[in-house]
Amino acid sequence: WVILNNVHLMPNWLVELEKKLDEYSSDGSHSKFRVFLTSDPSKSIPVGILNRCIKLTNEPPTGLKANLKRAWCFFSKESIDDADSKTKSILFG
Repeated sequence: WVILNNVHLMPNWLVELEKKLDEYSSDGSHSKFRVFLTSDPSKSIPVGILNRCIKLTNEPPTGLKANLKRAWCFFSKESIDDADSKTKSILFG
């Protein structure tokens, strides 16, 4: 598996990536080969790459309160209770 982060920062290289992916698919790549791309919204990503991708979006909720609530949902009560005092002081001030 390969992950390429922030591909919107390298639009010229994405054309080369598209050609390489075409080459790998025509040569018969390994059945477990996967490429993950992360990007901000961008018009510079080639349509060919977008057409063959499964696209997921992750948008933060609007507002500070909703964003903080979402962040806290990632912690279980047990993980907060089990945290040492230094970690708790970082989280709670």
